[in-house]
Amino acid sequence: MEKITIKGAEQLTEEEKQITNKLLEEAYSKIQRMLKNDVFLQLIIKEHNKEGQRKRYSLTLDLRSETIHFKAEADDWDFARTLHKIINKVKEEIEHKFHVSEQK
Repeated sequence: MEKITIKGAEQLTEEEKQITNKLLEEAYSKIQRMLKNDVFLQLIIKEHNKEGQRKRYSLTLDLRSETIHFKAEADDWDFARTLHKIINKVKEEIEHKFHVSEQK
């Protein structure tokens, strides 16, 4: 099973794909360090208002390990900002549940 999977990536531009890969790889290593366990991330990407001048992105990040499951959702007009939002939401949920802080 892959550690990071992305559904809906075919809708993204090359720049958005690079942003996605970079941010998810960074988040994966930080989350794995926080939990001290193997984790699996699944990002689901949906676009809205495709015919208009701007696209609205709805993202869902699903984090699973042997013992936990976290899910975060966010939507926004800016793809990178939306991705940052859901990654931060998942990290905050982990910190809240396990009372751990991110080690830099």
